[in-house]
Amino acid sequence: MLENLALSESGFLFDARTGSTYSLNRTGTFVLRELMAGTPVGKIGGRLLEAFEVDAETAARDVEQILFRLKFLGVIPEEGAK
Repeated sequence: MLENLALSESGFLFDARTGSTYSLNRTGTFVLRELMAGTPVGKIGGRLLEAFEVDAETAARDVEQILFRLKFLGVIPEEGAK
């Protein structure tokens, strides 16, 4: 499913499977880019923490919220982002 996504540097997301487009903020873009690169979900919070200099609680919460929203929109599969 991730192979059908095109993500620009500015956070514009195109899902070729559905034709849907989305605008992601910097954090959402970072998280989705990590998923597309094959980074395990469990490691994305740590990478987010380093990239944005936020605390661990904020990074974990942000990743959780972004994954929830991407699943809700059907951008990523429920089972594909554990």
